[in-house]
Amino acid sequence: MDVERERDAKWSPNKVWVEPDPNARLAALRRDNLQQVVSQVLGKGRAPRVCRYALSVGGHRPSKSLDAATAFAVRNAWQVGGEEQTFTDHHGAPSPELRTGWCLVRKQIRAGYADGVVVTTASVISPHADEYEQELNWFALHCAFVAVIASAAEAGRL
Repeated sequence: MDVERERDAKWSPNKVWVEPDPNARLAALRRDNLQQVVSQVLGKGRAPRVCRYALSVGGHRPSKSLDAATAFAVRNAWQVGGEEQTFTDHHGAPSPELRTGWCLVRKQIRAGYADGVVVTTASVISPHADEYEQELNWFALHCAFVAVIASAAEAGRL
């Protein structure tokens, strides 16, 4: 399909070709998975349990980001874990699967202690669309969700 699209664009240079927004696709993937997991958990008669995750800058605790994650979860009637389900990594850390804090979030999901994670923006997980999508797929595979406080339009990113 992409090859055909490229060929058509080459042979029809006067036609306007609109490329799909990959950020919109990822936001829809995240949103659809979140809705599905939350519905399943509510169907079991309990509130979704979430971890909070943020990046620290200069070794300072990202209190505002973590407080925002807590407030977002409370507004959605989700159960917020305590400090044992609050994870951080240093800003500029490598890809998500190599970060200690993010790996601990995944461990909470795998162990069944949490149904999802709340972050301020998608770029906290990764500023790279392919890495971000890989994480969204991992969460979907493990029947868990990623909740992003700032929507893609507000954040100007994923």
